[in-house]
Amino acid sequence: MLKKKGVILYGNRKIEICDLPLKKLKSNQILIEIKAAGICGSDLHLYRSNKKKLGARYGQVIGHEPSGQIIHKGIGVKKFNEGDRVTINHIIGCDNCKYCFQGETVLCSKNKGIAAVGYGGDTNYLILPENSCIPLHKRISYVDGTFVACTGGTAYNAAKLAISGPVRNVAVFGLGPVGISTLLILNKFGVNSIGIDPNDKRRKFAHSIGVKNVKNFDTVKKLINSSINKEGFCSSIETSGSKEAQSRAIDILSPRGLAVYVGLSNGLPTISPEQIIHKQISMRGSKVLSSAMAIEMMNFMVNNKFSFEKLVINKFQLEDAPEAFDMFDKGMPGKFIFLPNP
Repeated sequence: MLKKKGVILYGNRKIEICDLPLKKLKSNQILIEIKAAGICGSDLHLYRSNKKKLGARYGQVIGHEPSGQIIHKGIGVKKFNEGDRVTINHIIGCDNCKYCFQGETVLCSKNKGIAAVGYGGDTNYLILPENSCIPLHKRISYVDGTFVACTGGTAYNAAKLAISGPVRNVAVFGLGPVGISTLLILNKFGVNSIGIDPNDKRRKFAHSIGVKNVKNFDTVKKLINSSINKEGFCSSIETSGSKEAQSRAIDILSPRGLAVYVGLSNGLPTISPEQIIHKQISMRGSKVLSSAMAIEMMNFMVNNKFSFEKLVINKFQLEDAPEAFDMFDKGMPGKFIFLPNP
């Protein structure tokens, strides 16, 4: 008999590993044996929140970056069979609007993350609606599958937006997992890029896994002022959510440059319209990707023999979740992955 365990969120930096009931499959649902699940930077916002801010998430399983293998399917499931490997679209929509029909559930007015509706990914067995699952390419590992679900997917979508026009160079703010993933993707696209972060440990880690050009912001500013590229960068991608970085992501751009925003900053105002007006800057928001684009991304990974696994220097069992979240919360670089069913 299967025994379900999950990482339960209580806020104020408290989580626990608990035994949970494994519910009966409903129609159009599938049961997945989770092989890998990632900790996302957005999980830290919840980890640090209090009970009031967590609301319905309090006492629920955290996580939205799982991948695994289907072991059972409910009545009405047509797209998948037992034994299939899957990653996920971690945003659930209404299933009845034009965005949901396009797989763009993130744009649905009723969208919610899987953990917010009781499908948290940091567990050993997970029941999900069939429409939330995406076939995992046979040549892509379960660990890379967790990146497709969020971190890498977010990076891929942002990178594609940033190079949507004629681009010579791109500046990426923040060297957490999303920022580093973005830089590695841009490199595969053949685009000159630079990673910017004030944290020396993160810069060293990024450099150690193949990101050649990493600087702090003051150094980049000096380079712009003293080089032939005095106008600045064609595009910038802000992944950290830092107020300062969100503003600098515009200041660093050349006229008619494009700033792509990924990182969240709790809705605090950070940008003045004057920054945009004088250089005629364009701005785009970017948040994960559609199910169709996830397929495109996996094809890109296979065709370019590309993997995110070198970002992963920390692998844990579910029982080690308190330690894992604590280490990530304290700023240890790299990606943190659970292996619930190794």
